[in-house]
Amino acid sequence: MNSHKGSIRSRFFIALLILLAIATAATAILTHYVRDSIKHVILDDDGYRVEITTYDSSVEELLKRYEITLGPGDEIAPAPEESLQDNTEIKITRAMPVTVEADGRKQVLHVTRGTIRDMLEKADVKLREKDLINYPLTQPVRPYDHIKVTRMDEEVLVEKEAIPYQVVTKKNNQMDEGVSKVVQEGRQGELERRVLVTYQDGVEIDRRLVSEQVVKEPVDRVVEKGTVKRIKTSRGDYVRYSKSKKMTATAYTAGYESTGKRPGDKNYGITSSGKKAKPYHTIAAPRNIPIGTKVYIPELVKFWAKRGVSISGIFTVEDRGGAVKGNIIDIYMESTSQTKSWGRRSVTVYFVK
Repeated sequence: MNSHKGSIRSRFFIALLILLAIATAATAILTHYVRDSIKHVILDDDGYRVEITTYDSSVEELLKRYEITLGPGDEIAPAPEESLQDNTEIKITRAMPVTVEADGRKQVLHVTRGTIRDMLEKADVKLREKDLINYPLTQPVRPYDHIKVTRMDEEVLVEKEAIPYQVVTKKNNQMDEGVSKVVQEGRQGELERRVLVTYQDGVEIDRRLVSEQVVKEPVDRVVEKGTVKRIKTSRGDYVRYSKSKKMTATAYTAGYESTGKRPGDKNYGITSSGKKAKPYHTIAAPRNIPIGTKVYIPELVKFWAKRGVSISGIFTVEDRGGAVKGNIIDIYMESTSQTKSWGRRSVTVYFVK
């Protein structure tokens, strides 16, 4: 009886010892597992550093647990898919917004570093020689920089302007007054200007004359105008004259009453020109009017027309006279009665060409 009870007690203690051994082993295994699963991590979020003890196995799990999100352009190391190890340091570098404006459009870049030149390259903006930019190309970018490229363009415009021709008038003493003739047609010339135009972002801001030259000389238009005056006679034809003058006209005759000479005398009716005086033809004039000068006197035409005589009105200076001086002419007539009828009158004398 006692031996049976002792046997049971012995088996109980053995079982208990086995259970204790198993428990000890399990505890050791669990302790080892827990010790291996806990990780001490340092998180540096753009300069803000914290130490974290975590069971997470990857960087991504850690970020999700603490609701840490990455924005456009943000950088992280190690990468989110990397496994976490004890003493891992996670570094997040936050991107800054930078605006690049060129060619009428704006681009917002999210970058962590770089120069102004780098930003132009990222925005695919080509900087030309004359273009302007508001920052030095080597300057590092800062948050919220607004980089503006101003396009500068130049072009040379060719402008043409007509040069008007001149009208040159020449006198022609072979044509009647009032008559003109074009002897050379005029032609416009051409002036060429080269103008440098500067544009800023497509808007003209400056215009400067570069050169100017006459590429085609103008040709004068030459017009000849007649200088010969004309007067219409009572017979309807025209008489050319060089000038007209108001004069006092008297009358004389070759008869005995005025000269003391009678027909038959060798000098009867002979004028200073050596020619015989003729009615409706001969006049005496001052010495400043040459012998042979022809004149037209319309008043004499009217005088004789009233007496039924039609004359041409053209007289020739063939004589002189002692009283014919200054502004006086003397008209030859056939008789003393005619000279008395004429008397002394003011006439217009046209000097015939």
